[in-house]
Amino acid sequence: MVIDMRLDIDSLRAFKTVLELGGVTRAAHKLNLTQSAVSHKLTRLEERIGRPILLKGSSGFVPTSDGRSLLSYAERLIALHDEAAAHFRSSELAGEVRLGATEDAASEWLAAVLGRFRRLHPRVSLSIRVAQSLVLEQWLRAGDLDLAMMQIFVHDKTPHDLELWREDLIWVQSTDHPFTLESSIPFVSFDENCFYRRAAQEALAVTGRSLNVVLECPSCDGVTAGIRHGLGVGVIGRRHLEPGLMEIEHGLPAFPQICHIARSGKRLSADLEKTLMEAVSQEMVHDM
Repeated sequence: MVIDMRLDIDSLRAFKTVLELGGVTRAAHKLNLTQSAVSHKLTRLEERIGRPILLKGSSGFVPTSDGRSLLSYAERLIALHDEAAAHFRSSELAGEVRLGATEDAASEWLAAVLGRFRRLHPRVSLSIRVAQSLVLEQWLRAGDLDLAMMQIFVHDKTPHDLELWREDLIWVQSTDHPFTLESSIPFVSFDENCFYRRAAQEALAVTGRSLNVVLECPSCDGVTAGIRHGLGVGVIGRRHLEPGLMEIEHGLPAFPQICHIARSGKRLSADLEKTLMEAVSQEMVHDM
């Protein structure tokens, strides 16, 4: 008996999307398929592999050891397939895109997204600037950017923003050098345009307390090092909590949830903006 080991791109794409989003329902919505169609593709893929590739965990689907190996191949095959297909669809898109992003967005996924976009649309010129969210917002309003990927509070999101992911902001301090928090809070900050610093100041003002900035540093590593060594407390996204830092769960005001968004300045052509937003959405929209 000959086992059919042909791995079709649509099934691999469904497998990859289920793992990225944690479930069949979300994957079906993103792929514009029914849940039963996604489940069928996963079943067919497992039958062709001849081994289980997914397990149901407490927070969604996770890959088996064979599933992790398959995912590595799937990511490369899908990227090559999409690039090859686009190569033979002559792209008529042309123009200049000035894009801004936070360090968080740029370091996570943006380089891969834009590298692929540039190969698919060689007549589009891309330039990228990395800065704090508050600076990016100023540049976007001033017309210095066409698209900005930045952090805002969820309640400030507009209907035209593309939401990339959400996360909780938390107060943190050193595990080894905890503070007794008084009316003035020693604070480790990026700079005066730091989104977290602005949020902390506004939250504390309601309680009659204030920030005393003890360190300004432009890099994430420098900020977390300052907190870890006991210079002051800080504010970070929960997913960046690392050994040496602990959440301050009591005594300081809580923050509303934030979201990372892509916001357009509405200066690009409709086709160029739509295509770029679709590329960003396919790779950077995540549940955190």
